[in-house]
Amino acid sequence: MAYLTDYGGIWGAVPQTAGQVFWVAPGAGAYTVNGQAYTASDGNDGLSPERAFATADKGVNSATNNGDVVVLLPGSHSPTASLAMDTAGVTLMGLPSGAGNFLRQKTTIAAVTGDENLNITAEDCEVAYLHFVPVTAITALDISLAGARAHIHHCSFDLETAAANVGTIGIEFLGATPFPYIHDCYFASDGAQGPGIVMGVMVQGLVENCLLSGTGCTWEAAMSSGAGGSANLIKDVTILASACTITDGITGGASVVGGWTFLRCNFPVTTDEIDGFTPTHAEVNQNFIATIGGGSGGTQTADTT
Repeated sequence: MAYLTDYGGIWGAVPQTAGQVFWVAPGAGAYTVNGQAYTASDGNDGLSPERAFATADKGVNSATNNGDVVVLLPGSHSPTASLAMDTAGVTLMGLPSGAGNFLRQKTTIAAVTGDENLNITAEDCEVAYLHFVPVTAITALDISLAGARAHIHHCSFDLETAAANVGTIGIEFLGATPFPYIHDCYFASDGAQGPGIVMGVMVQGLVENCLLSGTGCTWEAAMSSGAGGSANLIKDVTILASACTITDGITGGASVVGGWTFLRCNFPVTTDEIDGFTPTHAEVNQNFIATIGGGSGGTQTADTT
């Protein structure tokens, strides 16, 4: 078990767990906890905020048991390669401030070379309170078919720093992942990037309370799904376009009857809101497309074609 002593309230921000808690500083050398200076090193045991690892790679690779938690202390973390969450039940998180400001979290996973910043290939993994910055043409967070019940929340995704490329994506599901839950996440794009969320053919998933913002750009789609998926609910998602043209708010394809339900989602005035789905495969309820100032204040839409 980790050491339960006084760390200026830091411990209270970490979920209770029967596993070990591993702490990671943003780089080797000096860092400060509770007003005291310590030295981060991958030679430390990582089991206390005052004996933190120096790299996210070491932290994630040390979490080998269900229930382990890896805490990345505030700052910019630069993994040497894609981080692999391949142990069931592991949590990777930054430190929340209250509930965490999901518009821009204090702990960053910086761009790495490879296919993604983080790859989830085990069930029951949780990712929270992190800011992702992918490089051009890679995905910030991949979730494989084996990543059942993945829980992603209070994260922010920078689709602005990378050069414009439709292969630059926030979150992408790579198979019929069952029971994923994404909420309170923010995706910001200022170019012709890929979608904030590629839902693929996930099954019995829930995406809610997310904000996707395009600024000064042309964005082909803020969210997308593949030709499949069943019993998924997308609700209370807002898509914004500031001096930006978003071709499709959410685009998809054929699925199963009632495969996708869209509830209380809001779309900008310049956007084809829910596009590409076979009508019987997408159910829409209380979704609105905006009108400009002086208009009706929004028009309820049933567009799924």
